[in-house]
Amino acid sequence: MKLTLRVTLLTIMLILIGFTVTGLGLSSYWNDSSAADDLSTQILEQTSLRIDCQINELLLTANRQGDLNRRLFETGQFTSSDFAKLASFWLEQMRVHPKLTRLSLGLEADGEWYYVSRLPGQEPVLGELRRSPRTGKLELRNYRPGEYPQKPFLIDAECDLEDPRARQWYSAARTARKQSWSETYALFGAPGISDAPGVTCATPLYQAGGPLIGVLTASYSLDELCQFLSKLQVGRNGYAFVVEFRADGSRRVIAHPQGQSLLRTSRENGKVTGQELVPPAELADERVQTFLNQLPPSLDPATMNGIRRIRFTQKGRSYLGAYDCLSTRETPDWLICTIMPETDVFERVNRHHRIYLFAGLCVLAAAVLVSLYVSAQVAGPLEILARETAAIGRLEMNARPRIRSVVHEVDRLGIAMEEMKTGLRSFQKYVPADLVRSLLAAGREARLGGELRTMTIYFCDIANFTSISEALAPEQLVEQLGEYLSTLSSQILGTGGTVDKYLGDGIMAFWGAPAWNPQHALAACTAALRCRDQMKELRRSWKAKHQPLFAVRMGLHSGQVVVGNIGSEARLNYTVIGDAVNLASRLEGLNRLYDTEIMISESTYREAKPAIVARPLDWVSVKGKTEAVCVYELLGLKRDVTPGIDELIDRSTLALNHYRKMDWVRAIALFEEVLKMRPADGAAQQMVARCRKYLEDPPGNDWDGIHRPASK
Repeated sequence: MKLTLRVTLLTIMLILIGFTVTGLGLSSYWNDSSAADDLSTQILEQTSLRIDCQINELLLTANRQGDLNRRLFETGQFTSSDFAKLASFWLEQMRVHPKLTRLSLGLEADGEWYYVSRLPGQEPVLGELRRSPRTGKLELRNYRPGEYPQKPFLIDAECDLEDPRARQWYSAARTARKQSWSETYALFGAPGISDAPGVTCATPLYQAGGPLIGVLTASYSLDELCQFLSKLQVGRNGYAFVVEFRADGSRRVIAHPQGQSLLRTSRENGKVTGQELVPPAELADERVQTFLNQLPPSLDPATMNGIRRIRFTQKGRSYLGAYDCLSTRETPDWLICTIMPETDVFERVNRHHRIYLFAGLCVLAAAVLVSLYVSAQVAGPLEILARETAAIGRLEMNARPRIRSVVHEVDRLGIAMEEMKTGLRSFQKYVPADLVRSLLAAGREARLGGELRTMTIYFCDIANFTSISEALAPEQLVEQLGEYLSTLSSQILGTGGTVDKYLGDGIMAFWGAPAWNPQHALAACTAALRCRDQMKELRRSWKAKHQPLFAVRMGLHSGQVVVGNIGSEARLNYTVIGDAVNLASRLEGLNRLYDTEIMISESTYREAKPAIVARPLDWVSVKGKTEAVCVYELLGLKRDVTPGIDELIDRSTLALNHYRKMDWVRAIALFEEVLKMRPADGAAQQMVARCRKYLEDPPGNDWDGIHRPASK
């Protein structure tokens, strides 16, 4: 019995599709399970990193504020006897750093204490705890800003218990003789104010070579960290919390999405004495208790290196967890902990499997219909092949689904056609499309040879790429680098440029060949400016994804080069060679010295001057050349200039002229005017530093005003 063509095709297709779907299903299951495990690791690690950044932002601000306060006292700008001046400064600091809760100074000699404190939802308060000359006891007075010292709104004459010298943060700083962090404690303790966990950075203040004057503090409420954790999404149902390791060996949860549950009323002899942190065993969140029970008893955050994962079960539900210490060592012994139900990750895997099963059944049904249809089709594939052949003659080689046919010869022809298109597409990526079209139109083979032509050469690369690449996984690096190269290449090609080659993280391109462009310099400048704008968009996107932010430097030079097919008879490269190429490469590197993005040579500036805006930077003689060249920073196109740019250019030009005349004082003044317009201008900063150096140590009479960088 012979089978019909339709039955044969249907049987074969069903068998092949069945095996394929089954194999892909099993592979998908294994891959998805592995991917889910990797995803959970990434979620936990990224969450820990975000919390670490949030905490370090708080703590490092307090560290720096403490050091700043200490230096101001040591230099005599503040004294403990002039609290009005000190309070004014602290009020401004709390405005600049709105997360600071309290700044204070406690004195060793008599226990007096001066502070500026901000209670939740209220304006800052000035407080002074002074010894009463009448009773000898500490007397507390609080003032609102602007009413000190005439009008206190609170006076308490019995405050010996508030002596700062008895507080843990004071004794810790006094004992360590260096900046220290307190253990977490109930921060406010004010009537009508809900207490919150808080932490204090204490900085001892000494007389020059003498005894302790007192202790400066910068305090934070951890309530904001709790609010941050409550908004932080860990998977769908996970969360994070922070644990403090105390000097007595105990552990306390100091930040939690439900921050109000961390404090309890403390009592002594049946009397309420204040608020204290709840021990872990008494927390309402049983998952935290179970998590902490999984930690090694000998765990010490100060000696940890890298995040660690755990798994545990709570009330029959499985959880994934991770813990890590703070990345900065000059901080308290805190542990960042994250918890996430396993179902948050593996539920997606199960859903994908159901989708895949449904898709597999659909594929099987489609295979039946396709098999019936293909058996009746023979001429269709041949017509498609004819159209594809004609398109290839026009260098239209877009990828399309592979042509299939029940006729073996037609099927092989379709495969060969796609392979040929693949090869030609690859060839087209290595050689400019215009060049390929000209060869095809002439009906001749590419040969060695070149011609002398004036063109504009472009080089760019990524600043600090080596350090960035070392911090990225190879897959992430390749993906982000591909996005960067693709974006910049499209701008080069869009302005008629030719991408010569990729130099790792850099690009070499040129304008003016193979098709001649009399406006090659302007086209190159336009491309560079578009690349700069596109990089801003890319950096915004990368910042949102927490990816490294590439900074690109570009150099352009116009000059005579040899362009053509360079190489051997066996292998050719359509490229440019010559001194102009080397100079363009050097200009790209010079951006480092002047902190600029786009540097162009004088020849490029002259060619494109009617349409561009640029300012002179310096006269330089790059490494490998004796002849000096004036270099410019490309700022934009004239049609896009912003107000004030002309004044910037005038000031830069005039300053550079005075620099050349060795009028260092006038040059410094003009460069500083440029800095007023652009405070972060690296080029002006560089020239001011150089002028000051020459002002102190004038150059010889043979000085020609040309800067000769020592490196490329």
